[in-house]
Amino acid sequence: MFERFTDTARRVVVLAQEEARMLNHNYVGTEHLLIALTEDLAHAGQALTAHGVTRDKVRGHIAELIGEGITSSPGHIPFTPASRQVLLNALRSALACSVNYIDSGHILHSLLTGDTSLVPVAHQAITGCGATVEAVNESLTDLMTDPNAPEPGPQARFVRAA
Repeated sequence: MFERFTDTARRVVVLAQEEARMLNHNYVGTEHLLIALTEDLAHAGQALTAHGVTRDKVRGHIAELIGEGITSSPGHIPFTPASRQVLLNALRSALACSVNYIDSGHILHSLLTGDTSLVPVAHQAITGCGATVEAVNESLTDLMTDPNAPEPGPQARFVRAA
């Protein structure tokens, strides 16, 4: 499946893993995917930041909701079942758009519409930023269906905040 991911989608996965490490979490959850998506300069990041959902705000809400771990996990950090499902559903989202690649916008759409977490921390973080899941999804849909919007390119379009 990852062979269908654009560079930006792959970067989301890598950044989510980095965020999990920085928070000393021993898993990669949907909340880590959300943090990574806030740094996307393409459709996903634009839809989030347009509603005030930024990396710092999301990290703050996640730290409040579930806290930070005690020690970092060396080696591989597994994805939760819910975050794996979000990535799988991103493929379905892409196919519904009649494209054969998965972009960061498809990951965000899947996160917004199909988060199966027992406690939807990502959704709570969006709400904590003063936005609604529905409003972000509507903005994302508008951006992704804009006929003048450029196709996702091969280059990762991210800015990593220090």
